[in-house]
Parts: sequence; C-alpha cells; structure tokens
Amino acid sequence: MRSKRYYLLTHNYTMIVIFYGLQGAFAGGGIYSGNASYLSERFPTEVRATAAGFCYHQGAIFGGLTAPVLATLAGTWHTGFAIPMLIGTTVGLVSFIAALLAGPETRGKELVAEVVLA
Repeated sequence: MRSKRYYLLTHNYTMIVIFYGLQGAFAGGGIYSGNASYLSERFPTEVRATAAGFCYHQGAIFGGLTAPVLATLAGTWHTGFAIPMLIGTTVGLVSFIAALLAGPETRGKELVAEVVLA
C-alpha cells in the first residue's frame, strides 16, 4: 500500500502547509463518522456510554499533545516539521490498525440490551 504522505519529504514549506491542510480538511472529518457504531459494540451495556465516551476523549487528549510534541521534535532534531509529521502519521496509522485488529468481532452476534450478571 503506497502512502499518500510523500509531500512530507519535501523541503518546500508551502507545499507541506497546503497538503497537510488538505489532508486535515478531507480526512479529519470523515475519520470520526464510525466512532459511535464502533465503540458501542465494544463494551457491555452497563458501561457502554461511559467507556465509549472515555475512549473517544482519549483522542482529544492525545490530539492536543500533537502540536507540542511535533514542535519539540522539530527543534531538537533540527529537521523541520516534515520528519516528525511523517513519523507521527505512521505511528498513528500503525496503532489504528493494531487496535482495529485487536478488537472483538461482533458480526453475527446478538448484542443484548439487558444487564447480564455473572
């Protein structure tokens, strides 16, 4: 699978800003559309709303740390923002795929609304 983030390897700052902005505008909004259905299948009824909300907001917390981490790495490594952004994008993609593969399969299973006590 070929990455569409080759623009991060350029030294043209204008190109990085424009294409990173386009990536955020078109890929950023669509990524959240599946959260409600995906997270609601992952937890038992008793904790479903709390657990889904907790997991959803972890993205906001770690997303808020992105800018300071990128700025620190860019300043420390003296490489500009291209390499830290490429590394961050790759780590995010790998962690997303790992979490997706580690999740339980719910296809064909009946998700009951009743509280089941052991």
